[in-house]
Amino acid sequence: MTSQQTNGQQATGTNGTSGSNVTNGTADLGKYIPKGASGIGVHDMVPELGYREYWYPAVEQKLIRRQPVALTLLGDQIVFFRDQKDEVVALTDTCPHRGAFLSGGTSKGPGNHEFKGFITCPYHGYTFDGTGQCVAALTDGPDSKLAPKLTARKYPTQTQRGVVYIWMGVTEPVPLEEDLPEEFFDPDVEIMTYVKNWPMNWSLTMENSRDSHNSKIHRGGIRRLITGQIFNPLPAFWEGTEITEEGDNYICIAPKVRQDNGKNMEQGYFPLLGKKWPQHVWWRFRSPRRVNPLNEQKNAFNNRRPGGLYRLPSIACPSARGHSQHLRYFTPIDANNTRMFTFAMKKVRTRLLHKLWWKFFYHTFYVYFNAPQTTNEKEDFPIQAVGTLDPHSDQKLGATDAAIIFWRRRMPWKSRDAQRIWGKAMADNAAVTIEQDEQREAVELPLS
Repeated sequence: MTSQQTNGQQATGTNGTSGSNVTNGTADLGKYIPKGASGIGVHDMVPELGYREYWYPAVEQKLIRRQPVALTLLGDQIVFFRDQKDEVVALTDTCPHRGAFLSGGTSKGPGNHEFKGFITCPYHGYTFDGTGQCVAALTDGPDSKLAPKLTARKYPTQTQRGVVYIWMGVTEPVPLEEDLPEEFFDPDVEIMTYVKNWPMNWSLTMENSRDSHNSKIHRGGIRRLITGQIFNPLPAFWEGTEITEEGDNYICIAPKVRQDNGKNMEQGYFPLLGKKWPQHVWWRFRSPRRVNPLNEQKNAFNNRRPGGLYRLPSIACPSARGHSQHLRYFTPIDANNTRMFTFAMKKVRTRLLHKLWWKFFYHTFYVYFNAPQTTNEKEDFPIQAVGTLDPHSDQKLGATDAAIIFWRRRMPWKSRDAQRIWGKAMADNAAVTIEQDEQREAVELPLS
């Protein structure tokens, strides 16, 4: 079940159309297929560089001006520029002539944007249009025989709400609406975008979005002091995690919390320590506002969604209902880095004052004292960043890790990659391997 077993297979879309990087009817699929299944590890059957057959957020449209922008996405080196129609397009960043970076690499691309609507290799002057076709070879002359034969791979792109999305697959792209949450197409929803490169693998931050670390890492902090949340009782621990809903491309997740007389337990006694943890809860005196789960909140998001969300290819939303929505969309860069898009959404009903107030709140409080800078970058990073944990170590998962087990073992076979690329033979082999692993691993909670 290694990538070598699948080399030479033809990559086709659901309509039989060959992928854009297919040569002579074949494609090297090794880079698109995950390595063989291991034990219950971070990359059990989850591709280390992400699922390929999906749309991913790449860059904010406003950043693509006359100068090209180079990014590494899912391990591929890509250059973004504006074509003759002033639309953002994406090509593989290496010139097919001699391999120079069309973006210029670290030299910032001297002379690569001298023709508006085209990109020119700064080495020999081979110039490409928005389709990836070489239209001129400056140092080979106007009658170059080589220029018409050179093409750079074009990645499909679409722009939505000021963000350029890129199709990373080798098969026919699906409509953008199939991969993006429906709120992205609602005119009453104002969306603010925050982009940051995170020094960790994409799957680590995906799994971190809805697990029991909240009781340990996010107990204090300045934002909770400002909002008063620090005075609310907080469950000391989870007893398990429940998959509350399952769909074709998502699962919903809710914690199981021990209660005492209808209230969440704030402390747990650990006999081998001879102590309670958390050791001090005296300041948590204020009862949080209780919401009847049977009643919908007016103008709230996700009134009927039972818990947090994991959605293919890499979308996570820690919360369920709420008058604003915090949603993260991860674009893998390489094995150790992730391009994180945090979308903060608010229903403003197209009213100007509501929009202005939301933007003011977002730029003055939300980014700096709420998420993502405070919660994610100041609290999560010190635990999850490269060098603070080993994602490839042997792992034993338990009751609170049910969503992670599901994400690693079940969700890969729901992916478009499995349907279009991996093939039935690989899926059957992987199912056997997973069954063997499950028999060996000491997992406390069944997958179903």
